[in-house]
Amino acid sequence: MPEEVSIGPRASFSVQVKDLVVPYPVMALFVLPSEEVELETIFERPGAEYRLLVEDGEVSESEEGRWLWTAPPEPGFYPLVIEGPVDTVRLHVFVQQPFRNGELVHNGYRIGAYQSRPLRGNPRFNAPEGLIEVTEETASIRVSPSLTLGSFASHQPGNPRFMALDERLLIKLEMILEHLREEGLDVTTFTVMSGYRTPWYNASIGNKTRYSLHLYGRAADIFIDEDGNGRMDDLNGNGRKDVGDARVLYRLIDDLEDHAWYQPFLGGLGLYGPKPHRGPFVHVDVRGTSARW
Repeated sequence: MPEEVSIGPRASFSVQVKDLVVPYPVMALFVLPSEEVELETIFERPGAEYRLLVEDGEVSESEEGRWLWTAPPEPGFYPLVIEGPVDTVRLHVFVQQPFRNGELVHNGYRIGAYQSRPLRGNPRFNAPEGLIEVTEETASIRVSPSLTLGSFASHQPGNPRFMALDERLLIKLEMILEHLREEGLDVTTFTVMSGYRTPWYNASIGNKTRYSLHLYGRAADIFIDEDGNGRMDDLNGNGRKDVGDARVLYRLIDDLEDHAWYQPFLGGLGLYGPKPHRGPFVHVDVRGTSARW
């Protein structure tokens, strides 16, 4: 297992992979067996040299700062390290187990049925092509500087469990954390109250929508809990923990939408007050278009 990564600044360089730019020293990457992955360093130091360190898979093309890596054919965890002159970027690659929509139970874990067509043609509502296996061991692996794989796993019991997760959501959450710190909040991470849900579990807890972004690994219900009591912290300083604290978080996240760099991370933003069994929280997702409630 990789060493725990402490929260700190961005890396001195970024890595472009898929259609995303990864500016952090650690980030997860989710691929299918034998998938080809193009990697490129960007925003590098002038004249610096970078190396790709791999333990598994094949590097079939390589030039200065660019590589083509083919994932191993077997599902599992395969870390990649891009080494620069002063620091590294670790890509924690999870090779997923292939999944076919209509497979109601996957390796003993109940999934349920995804819709056959994406909502309004939006490809981010396509059923996942692969599922990540979550065990006690893999749950502790960092998927970003401040979050682990287990943070997003379904509350649905199982051993192992399976889930989907989108790298874009991870980068968005880290960018939000950066913004909160810049605004003066002393926050190290989010508590993810609900991340991935299988379609079966989503229906079993009474949710009517069949197109929840939670089903696709593209949504998280979050709150800030630095005092560790399982509820939203008193962010507005009024001595109470109520919807006003969630509203502080909501407004700070909403402030980001006008920035050009934030456009690839547009999505839903929802405000939820407390109930007897839980505190207030904020929903964020990466549907690709703006939505508010």
